[in-house]
Amino acid sequence: MEILHAILLGVIQGITEFLPISSSGHLALAQALFGYQSTGLVFEVFLHFGTVVSVLVVFRTEIIQIISSLFHGLQQPREWKHLWQTDPQFKMNGLIVIGVIPAGVIGFLAEDYVGRIFQSPVLVGAMLIATALILWSSRWPKKEVSGELTTGTSILIGLAQALAIIPGISRSGTTITAGLWSHIEPEQAAKFSFYLAIPVILGASALELTRVFHAHFTATELWAIAAGTLTAFLAGWVAIIFLMDLLRKGKFSWFAIYCLVIGALTIALSLL
Repeated sequence: MEILHAILLGVIQGITEFLPISSSGHLALAQALFGYQSTGLVFEVFLHFGTVVSVLVVFRTEIIQIISSLFHGLQQPREWKHLWQTDPQFKMNGLIVIGVIPAGVIGFLAEDYVGRIFQSPVLVGAMLIATALILWSSRWPKKEVSGELTTGTSILIGLAQALAIIPGISRSGTTITAGLWSHIEPEQAAKFSFYLAIPVILGASALELTRVFHAHFTATELWAIAAGTLTAFLAGWVAIIFLMDLLRKGKFSWFAIYCLVIGALTIALSLL
């Protein structure tokens, strides 16, 4: 693989992983409409790793606090109930676990089946239009917010994340919209969405890497992997900051226009 090709794929992965426009949908469309072929399991794993690192860097202060609270709680298992009630960071650990469960279960049971069904660009285009409708619906919830995540909210957001197993359905789009419908403050909804992505992506990457420990690469391939990972990280960093800014300005639903146009064009071109 050429380094420029790897850089381009890294930029695409980094942007579409966090902006609510469906990274899996864009990948499926590239494969079906433009003859894009998979660049290999290892490369794809490292692209996803690069995007996870961007989350860890952007939200490093909060994530360090959450992890520190987790280790503190593990040392005092008898105090978990008290910590849940008094320590927001410890509670966040539990909410993340609760939110990850639906995607983990559904992904394990149905990923291959869903992937086979949605190879058709027409169906992917239809799901992009569905994403557009989901994003546009984020304009409708009342503006008052509670500012607090609950067990019920984390389950709802986790179920929304599980929908993203379908190519064309945006993970960040569905999870953030679910948070907004639950009257969570927009930035908090986005942060929780990104927190949920960390164990999901790292878990999937770890499973895939177990299959490629004995792979051998040329120097060119290693440089390409490094370039793709770095650009995925940088593009993801920019995408997160850009998305958070739009959320603060109340312009999250604008992405619905992009998804609607791309979905409609995909269907139209596929039927020609």
